[in-house]
Amino acid sequence: ALIEIVSHPDLRSAHEAAGVVEKIRKLLKHVGTCDGRMEEGSLRCDLNVSIAPIFEGDLAPSHIQRSKLPEGNGHRVEVKNLNSLRQIISAAEYEVLRQSILARNNTPTGRETRTFHVKPISKEFPFGGETIIIRKKGDSVDYRFMPEPDIPPLILDEESLGSNLNLEEFIEENMPELPEETVARLVNDYGISQDVADVIINDPPAIKLFEHAVETAKMELNYNESPDPVPTMVGNWLCNDLFALVKKSATEDGNGNSALETDNGEESYGSLNHPISVEFSTVKGDRLGSLIAMIANGIVSTSMAKKILIIMFKEDLQSSPMEIAKSNGWRVISDMNTLIQLCESVVFNPQNSSQLDQYRKGGKFQWKIEKFLIGKVMAASNGNAHPERMKEALSSVLQQVTSSLPQ
Repeated sequence: ALIEIVSHPDLRSAHEAAGVVEKIRKLLKHVGTCDGRMEEGSLRCDLNVSIAPIFEGDLAPSHIQRSKLPEGNGHRVEVKNLNSLRQIISAAEYEVLRQSILARNNTPTGRETRTFHVKPISKEFPFGGETIIIRKKGDSVDYRFMPEPDIPPLILDEESLGSNLNLEEFIEENMPELPEETVARLVNDYGISQDVADVIINDPPAIKLFEHAVETAKMELNYNESPDPVPTMVGNWLCNDLFALVKKSATEDGNGNSALETDNGEESYGSLNHPISVEFSTVKGDRLGSLIAMIANGIVSTSMAKKILIIMFKEDLQSSPMEIAKSNGWRVISDMNTLIQLCESVVFNPQNSSQLDQYRKGGKFQWKIEKFLIGKVMAASNGNAHPERMKEALSSVLQQVTSSLPQ
């Protein structure tokens, strides 16, 4: 089905027009009307641009008044089929410039339909972004509007709605949660930032995934304290790491080449493997939540968790993050006794005797030797040692070394 949304001519700038389209796009995606993919033609914009002289009745901006359009000037120049927000801005700005030049030359534009070219078509605009005329518009009577006999009028009443509610009551009862309401709820109920909430609601399936992940993580952690760090952790991992994997999966071919294209500074997509949405993520809310719980519990480090997430997404689509961590030997070593034993095995290793002798002597190179030993301990633990606690353990062992020296 095709839906056409027509607004009143009360927008005053190119960026304002793009902002309105973006808000409509988010709303339609959120309620499931369409996927909002402008580059694929799911949503297009026909832009009407007119200019008018202005004069200031007062210095205050709110008092700027607009005179009537001169005869034959700025009568609804329509730019057809714009398929990105950048194109809307570029087309509007170009039309303002073009129509202003014509008006100054006393050859104002009439009503006409134009198309937008992203790529250069003239020397005057070497970077592209021009409109060219398709046809002149006649008066509205020339359209010869008439009813379509195969499409009867749509009358929304109790009978057609299958309800005893009138239209206003029906809409109020069945209207899903709107984007602004969802953002407010995520911010208020979960304590995440508005920026993170905005990213999440831009992909409607991500809302349920986020909530499921938070629920799973809190259940495994048995965590009910305030402030609660879990929603922020889930939001950050979802918006940064998981979204990145989804985008990469959608845009890369088998050889690792990206379908992401840059056309005149604007990103667009060629042939996608699937839409860029967590709906197509192989990691669902339960497994993401379990991974977050492992991080919060100190079972795995952030670097380990990133590796586990990649394996869950690309290779092992069934195993839990805990099972993947165990099979790869990824578990943070945080027990102090274990860390001290590990540090002693490195510090007193004969292969490191020269460094230990140099450390005993003290001096300006002592910190370099300590840094060297930290690297050796981390390597001996296969990267599993808790960094902060391992440094504490190493410091304790080295303190014993220096304290045993003759005074």
